[in-house]
Amino acid sequence: MTRQDAIKEIERELKLRERVYPKWIASGKLNRDVARKQYARLRAAKNFLEGDIYAVTGKQKELF
Repeated sequence: MTRQDAIKEIERELKLRERVYPKWIASGKLNRDVARKQYARLRAAKNFLEGDIYAVTGKQKELF
């Protein structure tokens, strides 16, 4: 498995969650805050794999 394979899998999972989380929240199966945290963690993992450290840490990348 390559890093790009992992990124594609995370993208697939993010799209799935975008579809099902609203339904699960509406039905009471999933808490809205829990859903937001889970989605944010997965998005951070994708950003990390893509090398976007600023998006993960909220800090500016080191210049040197």
